[in-house]
Amino acid sequence: MRNNNKKVLLFTAISFVLLLTESYFSSQLSSYWPLFRNIDILSDIKPSDIILQKSTRKTLLSTKPSRSPDSLRASMANSGGSSFSQYLLPGVIVNFKADTTQPVLPGMMAKLAALNRGEKVKLRIAWFGDSMIEGDLITQTVRELMQNQFSGNHGVGFVPFRSITAGYRISATAKSSGSWLDDNFKNRLSREPLFFSGHVYYSNNGKLSLKDNTIKDSSQIVEKWLLCGQVDSPAVITVNKSTRSIAAPSLFNRILIDKTPDTSIEVRVPTARMALYGLSLEPEYGVMIDNFSFRGISGFELGKFDAELLDEISQSSAYDLIVIQYGVNVMFRPLDKNYDYYLRGMDPALKKLRQHLPNTEFLMISCFDRAFPYGQKWKTAVGLDSLLKIQATLAYNNNIPFFNLYQTMGGNGTIVKWVEGGERLAAQDYIHPSPKGAVILGQQLYRAFMKDYQKTTRKTTY
Repeated sequence: MRNNNKKVLLFTAISFVLLLTESYFSSQLSSYWPLFRNIDILSDIKPSDIILQKSTRKTLLSTKPSRSPDSLRASMANSGGSSFSQYLLPGVIVNFKADTTQPVLPGMMAKLAALNRGEKVKLRIAWFGDSMIEGDLITQTVRELMQNQFSGNHGVGFVPFRSITAGYRISATAKSSGSWLDDNFKNRLSREPLFFSGHVYYSNNGKLSLKDNTIKDSSQIVEKWLLCGQVDSPAVITVNKSTRSIAAPSLFNRILIDKTPDTSIEVRVPTARMALYGLSLEPEYGVMIDNFSFRGISGFELGKFDAELLDEISQSSAYDLIVIQYGVNVMFRPLDKNYDYYLRGMDPALKKLRQHLPNTEFLMISCFDRAFPYGQKWKTAVGLDSLLKIQATLAYNNNIPFFNLYQTMGGNGTIVKWVEGGERLAAQDYIHPSPKGAVILGQQLYRAFMKDYQKTTRKTTY
């Protein structure tokens, strides 16, 4: 009989070296491949490297999610309102600062006030998220309510040239045909910068037919903008069967291709040398909310945006507010409770955005409730409280306002009630809201924005 002890020893040695290497580079690897976050054979002998401010670390250790909103408000009133535990409050946008009488998002609220006075300004909001908002869920409700309240003008905003959710999106009808190449977060094919959607498209004679379903007034002027990358020389496109030459000299270009009351447009691209992002259908003034959903990502990917492209977007088409809504894809194992790697991966992405979009306000929205089967019952993920603290810490450390969507929707066990209740407010994956549930979430977010707006107007009618 052959002695295989040497093979066992060799296998053990190789495995140890591989695990040791992965452990040593775990923080770098987990920023791109979350599956590596639990591989750390050195965890028992090395100190924790979580990047927390001292005051925040102390607060995290003492914060208890079980405290009621009333007791939290009383505690914050006694401490001047600066307690980190504000992040647990439902229904309000918090900024962790003592002066709670001033708007948390002053720039956004100033533009809303200007629109309310009849001034013709545009408020631009970019809403980043994963599958929780794809198909324009949640954002279409916030958009409609805000557009109804301020100016009355409507417009769906950004729509990509290609989308896996085009078939069930309600706010816009988009049909693509022809040959298209999709370069994106998960499938990088070129060096061209990716847009906020996480995509850049190329096409040789491809066509997009787009109809905006949000506009109710047939007399309203609709601006149609082509968003694209740089082209060395003028390129030819066809707009509503009319050929025209366009110049795109910048890394990021917004080109007005139609300005009529027509809510539909057809664009054909006969050349593959154009880096294409999408079309934007918008009113001449009012509230614009662009939905930038990308299925299956954690938010780390935002750090991959080209710095020069961010600078050009900031200069030529600045967003007044960027909303960041991620987290559900981080919780893919039912027993996970440690999300330190998420702080390490997300923090540089936030810092990059803030550095290159200096005139833009930011808002972080917490993770939605999600559940796993524990024994015979579905229950809220055991690590959700831990992830919420990490998300709040990211907001705190980067001076970004925070909104606790989890507590606002009802807290622990809500997703189970939404799935198993009679109204079916969530899908049976115990992760995603149903269209009806997304409307409720959108309404809750709208009310939170209006509470902040009340600080500008001193009104209490919302």
